[in-house]
Amino acid sequence: MMYNFFVQAWATYKGLFYWLNWSGYISSILLRPVVVVIMYSILGRFALNSEAARDYALGVTVYSMVFVLLGGIVQSYSYERVLGTLSFLFVSPANRLVNFLSRVVFHYPNALLAFTTGLVTAWLIVDIDFGLVNWIGFITSLLVTAASITAFVQCIGIFVIVLREWLSTFGLIFGILLVFTGVIIPVSVFPPVLQEFCRILPMTNGLSAIRFAFAGAAFPEVYLIILREALTGLVYFAIAFIGFRLFESLARRMGTLEMETF
Repeated sequence: MMYNFFVQAWATYKGLFYWLNWSGYISSILLRPVVVVIMYSILGRFALNSEAARDYALGVTVYSMVFVLLGGIVQSYSYERVLGTLSFLFVSPANRLVNFLSRVVFHYPNALLAFTTGLVTAWLIVDIDFGLVNWIGFITSLLVTAASITAFVQCIGIFVIVLREWLSTFGLIFGILLVFTGVIIPVSVFPPVLQEFCRILPMTNGLSAIRFAFAGAAFPEVYLIILREALTGLVYFAIAFIGFRLFESLARRMGTLEMETF
């Protein structure tokens, strides 16, 4: 069972992930986080102070996972429809939940690798202090946040299947998450209603937990924030899977995957 799951995951990853070449992979997963972390962390240090540099560095390092997950997963959904492989799934007896989960197996570690690259860069460039880090809270926050972003991107992937185009959706969501999740602009500066919108987005709560844990907050001080991030991810995952099944049901009823018939 697990063997078939990983075979399915690898086939989806290799066949539909167009950044899976040396130039695309290195530039997206390794070089881009380095450049972005350098830019924003140095900005924070010279425009404000070392604490701002640390918060900027952590923010853009977490945000680098969004680029990797959003770009990688949504393009896979788009290409699956464009290349016609989605119709084979709909006529097969394959377990839909297993298939749905397998789509993200190899993208998730890519996001963690991008985060690690950015964090090492921040350490080398702006010399952020690791002396106070609560590693249990920090690593737990990181893993949960990456999973929450993954679930959200799965949800976006369903819309990409319907729209049959991913670049404009990628740009829109990428911008929204940059502005409203506290990466650069603190969530507290927004009006109260908008703050609540920010907190239902993936990464907002997780990024707060990561920053608190990095600054030395004990696990009991951050676990509720981590829990909210986990619940946010579960909600997005449920919406994504329901949407995935609804699209299949609609395609079966219409007898086609073409947009013009929906």
